[in-house]
Amino acid sequence: QRLSATTIYVTHDQVEALTMADFVAVMHGGELQQMAPPIEIYDRPANRFVATFVGNPPMNILPAAFSEQGVIVAGG
Repeated sequence: QRLSATTIYVTHDQVEALTMADFVAVMHGGELQQMAPPIEIYDRPANRFVATFVGNPPMNILPAAFSEQGVIVAGG
């Protein structure tokens, strides 16, 4: 930052990417899924792939539906 230099760093190590970067780009199948500051990627993933890919342990995705009684979560 002191030098105002831009660097592109490619890694598969999530911890490294989330701790070193000002911005992170998450790609899947050759397509950009999300580009944002690390905290935004972690707290507000753009889609299901990013949500399950980032973090350790990964985010749990539960099937659910809305009804007049509220939210119904499958299996519980």
